[in-house]
Amino acid sequence: MNEVEIKILTPDEWELYKLARLNSLKESPDSFGSTYDQEAVLSDAEWRSRLDLKFRDIDALPLIAELKGQPVGIAWGFIHKPNLQVAHIYQMWVSPELRGKGIAKSLLLKIKTWALGRGCSLMALGVTTSNEAAVNLYRKFGFIAAGQLEELRTGSPLVVQPMTIELNSVV
Repeated sequence: MNEVEIKILTPDEWELYKLARLNSLKESPDSFGSTYDQEAVLSDAEWRSRLDLKFRDIDALPLIAELKGQPVGIAWGFIHKPNLQVAHIYQMWVSPELRGKGIAKSLLLKIKTWALGRGCSLMALGVTTSNEAAVNLYRKFGFIAAGQLEELRTGSPLVVQPMTIELNSVV
């Protein structure tokens, strides 16, 4: 997918991020800990603030995949203090019509490169077990199950499998 561009989101691109994030929550409601209804009511200032990493004093990599100026995928790499050895992956989503074309792998590779540059030794994520395509994507990338199943959201019948990958592994 040479025409798909993956770039780092800046606070000035909050509207693009908002569009992609709300699309992901609407299209794949069983894949995220948050919901469309929870995030659709956020103010413009809150959306912009999410991307203001320096102000929030966080080490994160907010990525967007674009095709002809339209958002077709997102993913975040995030390092939580005090454990600076683990890069977490959040909000991974690719538009359904473009799945299977390497966009998710490209997002994962960008996060892996960023995490290695930050000195991380592990990447971690959680995947809804009923999302077989996502589980298979992560396994193929090298992630393995790590830990007990967790509720997707409080009271949800869906469960999430934590997965990790050692960053010295070859993709």
